[in-house]
Amino acid sequence: MNNILLNPTGFLFAENAQNAIAQHIALPFIGQSEKLAFSMVEMMHIQKSEIRSIADIIYLEQFKTQLDRLATTPPLAGLPAGPLIMGILNVTPDSFSDGGKHYSLHDAVEAGYQMVKDGADIIDIGGESTRPGSQSITVQEECRRILPVICELKNCGAYISVDTRNAETMRRALEVGADLINDITALDHDESLRIVAQAQCPVILMHMRGSPQTMHHYDHYNNVVFDVYREMEKKIEKVIAAGIRKENIIIDPGIGFAKNFQQNIVLLKKLPVFANFGCRLLLAVSRKRFIKEIVGSMNFQDYDNATMIASSPAYCFGNSIIRVHNVPAALQTLKMWHSLYS
Repeated sequence: MNNILLNPTGFLFAENAQNAIAQHIALPFIGQSEKLAFSMVEMMHIQKSEIRSIADIIYLEQFKTQLDRLATTPPLAGLPAGPLIMGILNVTPDSFSDGGKHYSLHDAVEAGYQMVKDGADIIDIGGESTRPGSQSITVQEECRRILPVICELKNCGAYISVDTRNAETMRRALEVGADLINDITALDHDESLRIVAQAQCPVILMHMRGSPQTMHHYDHYNNVVFDVYREMEKKIEKVIAAGIRKENIIIDPGIGFAKNFQQNIVLLKKLPVFANFGCRLLLAVSRKRFIKEIVGSMNFQDYDNATMIASSPAYCFGNSIIRVHNVPAALQTLKMWHSLYS
């Protein structure tokens, strides 16, 4: 385990990126040699950091493996290339921003098709709220809520993701047509590991400590970037040891889960460091509490403008997945970002 994390910075775009790569003073950021390069790295130690230019360290053997990973396109986890939009479809009465809105089968299916029409590449269907302080439900109730929706949407033109932490729900959802699993516990249970390993489907591993009921007690970190990175590193090692292929893994740093306001902001500022994993990245900040702490109290849908800005650190990843409530706003933002920076 390396005691130094390399955080790419000094980003260059389009022709500037290509010229700097040709002069060996920058490297393509995760394979985007035509679009994006990084000319510097923040060498992050647990207690301190220093900035070095790529020209200074590009030929140093001790950083070769890390630099190669940062410069190479990660596996796509069985999904299309390019940035993907994941639409949130909560089939719950109590989710924090849209509880009850899609609780009936008819409303959920209608909302799913509208998301596809609006440009969603993935529909993330959840039957249990995992907001801070939420109450658990039985697997039977979770399946009752989501399985009919999966059956109705499996041919909708988007990939179907299931947002669940329960192994039995995963198994039944995959049987009726789900394409990928989104687990806030990062497959913390052995049976979940077994089911996903057997299916060899894409899986999203999210960072969290504790549970939705207890996570607010676990937001104490020595260094939030280092600690989240190392804890995710152990999760990835565990799932690979269980037989899940690394190329099927998508990572989510878990913004808002066992993190306070300042920790969320730091993780977003340092998001490129997670490219060190060599996995596809998902970022989920939509309408979360830290946004309210910045912009003030308002209706949840009015947080979407700030959500798009908070999602922007993931755009430079090229193949990132952006999880949002407002699909049209996300599509507009991605198109504008790529027009400006490609």
